[in-house]
Amino acid sequence: MLQGVGPKMARLLVAYLGSPSAVFEESTNIRTEVPGFSKERFRSLNRTHALLKAEKTLEFVEKHKIDTHFFTSEKYPYRLKQCPDAPIILYSRGNPVLNTDRSVAIVGTRNMTSYGKKIILELIDHLSGFDVQVISGLAYGVDNEAHRLCISKNMKTIGVLGHGLDRIYPSRNKKTAQDMINAEGSGLLTEFPENTLPDRENFPQRNRIVAGMTDATIVVESGEKGGSLITAHLANDYDRDVFAFPGKVDADFSKGCNTLIRQDKAHLITCGKDLTEFLGWDKKGVPKPIQGNLFERLSGDEKKVVKVIKEFENISLDVMAMRLKQPVSMISSILLGLEIKGIIMMLPGQKYTLGKL
Repeated sequence: MLQGVGPKMARLLVAYLGSPSAVFEESTNIRTEVPGFSKERFRSLNRTHALLKAEKTLEFVEKHKIDTHFFTSEKYPYRLKQCPDAPIILYSRGNPVLNTDRSVAIVGTRNMTSYGKKIILELIDHLSGFDVQVISGLAYGVDNEAHRLCISKNMKTIGVLGHGLDRIYPSRNKKTAQDMINAEGSGLLTEFPENTLPDRENFPQRNRIVAGMTDATIVVESGEKGGSLITAHLANDYDRDVFAFPGKVDADFSKGCNTLIRQDKAHLITCGKDLTEFLGWDKKGVPKPIQGNLFERLSGDEKKVVKVIKEFENISLDVMAMRLKQPVSMISSILLGLEIKGIIMMLPGQKYTLGKL
């Protein structure tokens, strides 16, 4: 709620100042080494106004039993935390499980055809045997159909919204939304506070959460332009798998899928079995831990920092800098990168521990 401070800068400020509360303490004097953020800019922030806005949101979430998930929380989606533009905070209703072994996004056109409906039915039916969570955007067409079928199969599903939790848009999907809120392991999720309207510019932001929370994005039907293609491109940017169902070359709502496949931006699949075989899923198999994959990709300096944190279980920034004989500014930068990847977590008192993935 600080004007001019986006998710990336918010994470930087928390990393350098040690805690979210430190950002708002009157006595806080920011250090000049925070990249891209001068003392003058920090002093110009209207922190008092932001706190007043936050108090109103707090009243709303408590009244309506909405859960909040700050990016340093253990419950924050670890897949999403790996994305550099992940939201600083998420709001949820219902009982959504934000960290599961297997999670996919199913997206597509609002103008779903009978062909698309048939694809979704077979896909959900197949995935129901693999304990897979399905995430989508609760829009008309493909999104709503995917959510609805998941509820009927007792599968976990999350609808990510492009507005606050004080409304449901489109209103026609209110029943599906309520069914998701009432279902075990399912619910609604958004980064937007109450009184945020479903404005056009909010939906690309919504789509990055859909892509970032999942192992793979599946495009069922799409025109040449649309939100589902934005989600697919975001998933590519996050180095996640993208899959698309092909269609007739002259079918309007297969053009987007066919283009993704032709440009090697999506793997071609024709059924649910194609998907699970490609991902290497097995009903009796155990997914390879994400954390193990992440450790393999760490740089030399990152591995040194992780080794020290593992040795001490929880360690302060200053002690870490002394142990590694490196300046605090350098260690802070490395810690921020590790936190974004979900490798570590920040604790109260500017201490760090390994993340629980």
